[in-house]
Amino acid sequence: MKKILLLGILFPFIAISQTDNKIEGLTINTPCELEYTRNLGNQNNYSCVLQNIDETIFQYSVTVQNLFEEMNNFQGKQLQSFKNSFLQAAKQNAISNGESTESIILANGQKALKIKSYLTYSGNKFNNTSIVFLYKQKSFIVNLTTNDLNSVELKQLNNRIKIK
Repeated sequence: MKKILLLGILFPFIAISQTDNKIEGLTINTPCELEYTRNLGNQNNYSCVLQNIDETIFQYSVTVQNLFEEMNNFQGKQLQSFKNSFLQAAKQNAISNGESTESIILANGQKALKIKSYLTYSGNKFNNTSIVFLYKQKSFIVNLTTNDLNSVELKQLNNRIKIK
């Protein structure tokens, strides 16, 4: 009986624990461990899914694409121009898909694009928030998809990205 009581006391603390996931040069803090899921060409994918007792779903994912060939030998103004063009193209693509966009600055001063979209699956509405940015000749897309449309997690997604 004591073990059951102890488990009941500790479970809420275990359920909300956070993990610093080190992914290809940066750290992303999530409530679950991001696991490598697949490689599609020059793109690596990491993800994890949590489902609470109340059927709330949180799916975190990160897509990393190596842009070494595209960015090779860029310096100064050329590099800045490439980064601006990359984010502008991501913004135009999101807008053409009916998604809302917002330019943001990550904690280290890194420029990024936040994209929000809604989708319906099996009668359930989901919010997908993505943060797109470039870092060390790689593009990163950090996603959070959830059926908790007003989740604090969605609002704080950009604070979960830690760049050295």
